[in-house]
Amino acid sequence: MNKSRLRQLALARRKNVSEHVFGLLNESLQQEFMDFITSFQLPHRIMSFQPIVERREVHMSFIHETLESLGHQLCFPRVENEHDMVAYQVQSNDSLLTSAWGIQEPDPELCQKVNMADIDLVIIPLLAFDAKGNRVGYGKGFYDRFLQDCRPNTLKIGVCLDEPVQRIDDVEAHDIPLDLCISPTGLHLFDGFYRKNPFDSTR
Repeated sequence: MNKSRLRQLALARRKNVSEHVFGLLNESLQQEFMDFITSFQLPHRIMSFQPIVERREVHMSFIHETLESLGHQLCFPRVENEHDMVAYQVQSNDSLLTSAWGIQEPDPELCQKVNMADIDLVIIPLLAFDAKGNRVGYGKGFYDRFLQDCRPNTLKIGVCLDEPVQRIDDVEAHDIPLDLCISPTGLHLFDGFYRKNPFDSTR
């Protein structure tokens, strides 16, 4: 199935799922994420995202609070020049502004810009993903451009409320796959995860 159709189906499912089921899916995903992240021995610099509530993205507040309590440093993306994402370290929600897309983004006057080479792990919101770690977002290409400039060993983690499809048909050369994805049923590990050995304490 191609990205456009997968995107359409995922958005329709999100719109139609009941609040009760949506809450259960989020709770399960959050627990799977916590079970995974507590395996890291050392603090990391992690770029996460602020969910778009209207699009029923994964609830992230509990995950963010837990990451900070474990000593990880959180940063968040801001779209600049209508084309590029830039990471900023955020100290509190008071440092966030609502963008034209309705996304909570760091205020550049209050937050410090983060060098992409310093980011150890990127958490990526998804609409869909497949058995090889290829992913479907909203189709704007922001994450592909951002990930190209990250370190080769930066870990790319997707979070998705749906389970993987077998194959995304129209994967392109510039598409950057995930190393792993976390869904309500557990971890989905891909080739990049095993190459990067993320639990190595010398990273």
